[in-house]
Amino acid sequence: MRKAFVFIASIFLSIIIAMLYGTIHNQFTYTISDEFFTKEIFERFGFVQYGRDTPRLTASIIGAWSTWWMGLIAGFIFATIGLFHSDVKQMMQSIKGATLITLVTSLLVGLIGLCYGFLGFSRLNSTCCFPLEVHNVKNFLAVLEMHSFSYVGGVLGLFLAILWQIKEIRRNKQFY
Repeated sequence: MRKAFVFIASIFLSIIIAMLYGTIHNQFTYTISDEFFTKEIFERFGFVQYGRDTPRLTASIIGAWSTWWMGLIAGFIFATIGLFHSDVKQMMQSIKGATLITLVTSLLVGLIGLCYGFLGFSRLNSTCCFPLEVHNVKNFLAVLEMHSFSYVGGVLGLFLAILWQIKEIRRNKQFY
């Protein structure tokens, strides 16, 4: 019964954590390039007028809206794997560790994307932003790359966390 509660609670907490991550991520990237949001993302999500009136709040809403599903998927997978632990304490430790691995990996890969964009490695210079009129193309591209890399980091982190959880289950089974 306790494992079932941990299972369900983990999924809800993972969704909340993912939404917070998306909110903070978008606040950080909005600071670097507000044009990325005002000229691209607000229109993509249908928040053009509302976004102009409350741009930071809109960026936060879009961040939460864009990441909740990753929390649902990760939470479900981590909680399911966690069920294979022999007790609730190990299950919770496993889910917590997996969540942390995913967050850190997503953050680090996202920051690599930001650097990639700032250092001019992005191949989007010639095809990006048109017909948009972007004043700070370098920051726009850096934020665009960070967003793309962050999704890749989330998926990579998910796989690394799954492998870590399986390794932990095997390690814990050796002691019983």
